[in-house]
Amino acid sequence: MTEGLRCVSDRLCVWQGLSKRAWGLKLRRGGSSGSSGSAAEPNDGVVTELRAPELSEPAADVTVAAGASATLSCRGLATRATASWRKTAPETLALRHGGRFAISFTSDGLATLTIHACRASDAGVYCCLISNELGGVQCSARLTVATGGLPGVPVVRAHPGGGLVVQWDESEAVHLEYCRVGEGEWRRATETPATANTLALEELPAGQYSFRVVSARSGAAGSASGPATCGGGGSWQREQFARRYTLEEEIGRGRSARVLSARDTGTGQRVALKQVVSGRGADAVREYRILSSGAHGAVVRALALFAEVPRAGAHTLVLELVGGGPLLDWAASSTDYNERTVATHTRQLLSALEWLHSNNVAHLDVRPENILVELGGAQPQLKLVDLGSAVELEGGASGSGSNADSTTVLPPAPAQLEFAPPECVLGRPPAPAWDAWAAGVFLYVFLTGLSPFLDESIEETTANIIKCDYCFPPEHWGGVERAQELIRRLLEPVPARRHSPAEALRDPWFEQAGDTQLSSTQLKTFLERRRPAGLGNALHSLRSPDT
Repeated sequence: MTEGLRCVSDRLCVWQGLSKRAWGLKLRRGGSSGSSGSAAEPNDGVVTELRAPELSEPAADVTVAAGASATLSCRGLATRATASWRKTAPETLALRHGGRFAISFTSDGLATLTIHACRASDAGVYCCLISNELGGVQCSARLTVATGGLPGVPVVRAHPGGGLVVQWDESEAVHLEYCRVGEGEWRRATETPATANTLALEELPAGQYSFRVVSARSGAAGSASGPATCGGGGSWQREQFARRYTLEEEIGRGRSARVLSARDTGTGQRVALKQVVSGRGADAVREYRILSSGAHGAVVRALALFAEVPRAGAHTLVLELVGGGPLLDWAASSTDYNERTVATHTRQLLSALEWLHSNNVAHLDVRPENILVELGGAQPQLKLVDLGSAVELEGGASGSGSNADSTTVLPPAPAQLEFAPPECVLGRPPAPAWDAWAAGVFLYVFLTGLSPFLDESIEETTANIIKCDYCFPPEHWGGVERAQELIRRLLEPVPARRHSPAEALRDPWFEQAGDTQLSSTQLKTFLERRRPAGLGNALHSLRSPDT
């Protein structure tokens, strides 16, 4: 009995001793293998005691060559513990398993951090914390990344506000240098050695540039980056624009753009400035790319493009100034408004369209407002303008039935409807054949002053276009009947059978056209209806957003 009481007393003392530390004894039966970041419990089915972690093997410093892998490790004695790593110098950074970083913690307490493809910026002090519910222990080690003497290649990207952003990965101070493609001269972008690894060059002039990093200590230069295109910083572009051009007057306006006349202060040449509002910058860039890639006498020339002008988000396209105004307005007031004049300018229009199509571009907005005349030369010259709606087609898509892929087709605006082909009205993908149809409608109007498909409402006009319902009233076609066959071939409802501009240019009518005088009164009536101030059909009182 006495022995039994002593045994109970001894057990009570043991429990009372352990009870001085809260949760000093945990009962655990069974277990599972550990995963990355935590140590496993032995699966022996016995009761184990939870202890605070103790460091048995501290981490050692590691030196590694750039591009190689480095492993930092330490060992701790603990149960039910986890291990975490962070970088503490020169900056503080929490690390997670994944990507270039691999973190593991084995059942015997080994905590490791492996960094793959080490960079100069990986150099620094790393700390490991092994912890459980009772506390934790930590240790630190330094990682040194040897760069081998030559700086790496910088990374270049576009800056949201204009210019370029250059990033490099060096642990020592460096100079950043740039070279404009085609010049061959390296210039320093930093007056003093840069310790930061990022530099924004917002005021860099437009052009293509390569960059390299030069060690401030040794003078060794790293390899150059590939060419990067800079559109020019916003303030730099605005400053250059203000120095070069003197604004004169507004000569046109739409919902997405306005056109002004200006004078080039360097050459004295008068130019047109098409200012595209924010949100339509891609249209201006595309138009400049098309018009600056080549030249045709009947297509307006693009001279320059200024981004972020006159304000952030806007673009200004500098164009050849066409002084004669719309071709049909000029013809309606000219004493030379006859069949031969119409044939001459129709040939110029078709030649312009053929040139665009041969360069895989469809204009898609051929109408009187976009067909001007230049009167400054020996002979009046047609000029096709406004490629804001143009599309660049897939390579070789110049045939009359070729389509432009992935282009959203919207219903034509009222001012465009009279010149829209059936496939446009029906929402089919754009194609060069659209331009041929519009040229046929334009020729019909040019010869008679009548619109072939116009009716009393938009719905009736649309139905006439879809059915290709038009005719040649004899009272308006006397003396110019020879052009009717060409118009029929251009107004073919099936795009694949419609004449292309190149085929239309071979029509005999261009050589047969005579001096038959045409009705300027009828043409003036047509033009008046299309003007915003006109009092005719409401269909003509609206203009395209791109006018």
